[in-house]
Amino acid sequence: MDDIVQRFLKEEEAVIKINENEINIEYLDNNIPIGVRIILVGKDRKRLIDLGILSFIYKYCEKGKEFAKDYINLSISLEDIYFKYRVYTELEFLSLCESKEKNNLHKDLLYTLNKLKSYLISKNKR
Repeated sequence: MDDIVQRFLKEEEAVIKINENEINIEYLDNNIPIGVRIILVGKDRKRLIDLGILSFIYKYCEKGKEFAKDYINLSISLEDIYFKYRVYTELEFLSLCESKEKNNLHKDLLYTLNKLKSYLISKNKR
């Protein structure tokens, strides 16, 4: 995973493209800064992913390993992700995560996560 983070920093782009065979679920066990965004490219679909957020989910959230594994599996559609987890993105999943480690995240991100969580809860009640 270090090579992907290094590539992200070297290219100085907001998002870099990564082929699906370049990423492995165990890479998410590394400390990846939030904001390392990739477009994961497969045969039939692409998915925008913040690897730092997905890494946090993988390490600290209940069912995080399962979600991360499904999320980087491009054979699983976002509709299938939603059906299984009731979220479409890693940011939505993180907003619903009840980990105490979330308190260590940047205050602006925490504010956004709390607003998103309120929205998701009210949307799911409807």
